[in-house]
Amino acid sequence: KPATCATNSNTGLRRMSTSCGRPLLMASSQSWLWPMCRGLLAAFFTVVVLNDRPVQGISLVNRSGSELTGADTVWKNASAQCSEEEVCICPPDERWLLSANMTVDGLKIRGVLKWDEEVPGVVLKVGWLLVEEGGVLQIGSSQSPIGKYPGVRATIDIKRQAINQHPTYGDRFLHGDGGTIKMFGKPLDRTWTLLSRSAAEGSHELFLKHDPSD
Repeated sequence: KPATCATNSNTGLRRMSTSCGRPLLMASSQSWLWPMCRGLLAAFFTVVVLNDRPVQGISLVNRSGSELTGADTVWKNASAQCSEEEVCICPPDERWLLSANMTVDGLKIRGVLKWDEEVPGVVLKVGWLLVEEGGVLQIGSSQSPIGKYPGVRATIDIKRQAINQHPTYGDRFLHGDGGTIKMFGKPLDRTWTLLSRSAAEGSHELFLKHDPSD
């Protein structure tokens, strides 16, 4: 059952599930730029970096389609739930808040995993990530996307290899299988720029006409 897919027109980012493709993400284990996705989220990428901002009374969707707010649920510390070498499962009736670095071999989301939009430098490192039926991966919101607070980015690092591969999808993927993936980025004043000088073959730097953070 595919989940819904909606675009945040200010940012070009999307809420994603199996019915969308890869959004405009900066991907890098060694920093590559990925275009907007047009296939399934089960793509082979290494690091995902999103420029986004946070939620005051968090906007999440439960199985019935209604919204959850901060008062509706108790949030558990996501990074304290599992060890680094296990397949971590966020149960259907639990709500996890990711506010510190977390490393697991694989991650199944059946409840809600919400990124803490006020804490800078948080990295989620996984061999694979699957949002299953009824599950929600929430990174920012339309009211408060990631990037509202200085220095806050959402970074998902897909490891080179998982110890425990998924029986259907293998490893090195981020995928929604009936679940919902929502990613909202801070609106940008400028979405493209020009080179300010020529780049010779073998160059390791590009000089731009405008500040890329604008």
